Amino acid sequence: MARRRVIPLLLVAVALGACGEQQAPESMAGPSLGGRPTDPAACDPNSLNSQITAYFPGNTSTAIKNLKDQLIAAGPNTDSGLEAGYSILQEIGNLSRNQTVDGAAGSVLAQGIIKCMFTAKNFAGFPDSSLYNFAPALAADAGGAFYVRGGSNAETPVHGAVGIHTDSPNILSGVTPQTGTWAAALTGSPGGRALIYGYRISGYPLNNDPFVYEWATIPPATPFAGGAVVALCDDANPSTAMINESNIGVLAYQPVAAICDPVDGYSVAVKETGWGPRALAARLARVVVDAVQPEPLQATALGKSGTGGTATTFKSQFKKQTVSSVTLTWVNQPPPNINGTSPGPDLGTTFQVKLNVSSGGSALFGTCVYLTGTNNNGTPTDLTGTTDPACPIPASIGPKSLSTHTVASGDPTFTVADFGQVGVTKTGGIVFTVLADVQDRDGAGSIFAKSNVKPAK
Repeated sequence: MARRRVIPLLLVAVALGACGEQQAPESMAGPSLGGRPTDPAACDPNSLNSQITAYFPGNTSTAIKNLKDQLIAAGPNTDSGLEAGYSILQEIGNLSRNQTVDGAAGSVLAQGIIKCMFTAKNFAGFPDSSLYNFAPALAADAGGAFYVRGGSNAETPVHGAVGIHTDSPNILSGVTPQTGTWAAALTGSPGGRALIYGYRISGYPLNNDPFVYEWATIPPATPFAGGAVVALCDDANPSTAMINESNIGVLAYQPVAAICDPVDGYSVAVKETGWGPRALAARLARVVVDAVQPEPLQATALGKSGTGGTATTFKSQFKKQTVSSVTLTWVNQPPPNINGTSPGPDLGTTFQVKLNVSSGGSALFGTCVYLTGTNNNGTPTDLTGTTDPACPIPASIGPKSLSTHTVASGDPTFTVADFGQVGVTKTGGIVFTVLADVQDRDGAGSIFAKSNVKPAK
């Protein structure tokens, strides 16, 4: 599949030291604790100098060791310690985007710095879990991404790109705040910053489709005020393309061309509000459907994945999914007989209508669902109830209908469209038709049921 070229990323490396400067021995470049900790997640200052030297070439390691000394002197979970630690993590990423690096050495160094920045024993599985192997993220030229955002760091999107060491990198995936700045979005994270890292699981040019990219943050479960937008960048962007997040399903679509190509590119994108280790959407407090209506996810939707991890450690992957049809199944189907309860214009009664909504066996967010009624002759029948402001009723459906949108069900295979209490205003046969329409995309589906409304006695 042909890939487009995009505007080059602007990468600025910080000068780390004079080339002719001699390195100090490890014993002279930081405090010694005299012994090594037995807890693999505990800070080990004695190991950091050699880890820094193994990753940063030549005398460029001197400035990093100075930052390390500041981190150790300040201690974990302190403002100055986090400032120094995040500065080191940022330089680890900067180096990977400017030259080929030893990813294994960089991963060990990043783990060592994180141990001294935080109480890392609270990060489930850290550092031994593959969740915290940063080597793929440091393979920047092959699509890896390793950035620090927030505080005084850059406000540009973070990108995973192929060919980042060239003058025309090909962006694969990117992340940016949904609104405002990184600094504002990350105010709830320790130190007002976060490490954002990711890499491609499959797809161009590693192998054939499907293209799958994985994003994550340190610390785990980093909150994002106002949410974030994640994009998969792909030339082939048919009107049915959306994003499937591995633990939640197909998420609401939003075009955000600027992430993938600031000039004229397009992307498949979703709106998110939280991340964790290799899992943005799985850490959500909510999924934002279009720009209007946020909905809480149920706790079971944030539960364990196939890896057996918990809500703070399981994997989450993003891939493109084609949604051309929507499957609707009744949960509360209109009953075959409805007994009227009062005379006059409200001759009928009220009942609840709820449906399961899915696509290809996946939960489907970002979908408006409409309920209409007609008599046996096809004449529209008034239904009483509420409409959802996120789903205005199209003229083609008619003003006598109701609308709602899909929300989390607690099951990753479907979402729920719940119309609540629906009022019937006429007697006789009524055909209830439900139409589902994926917002901003072409996916659609329908289902119907027939009822007989009996006059009140």
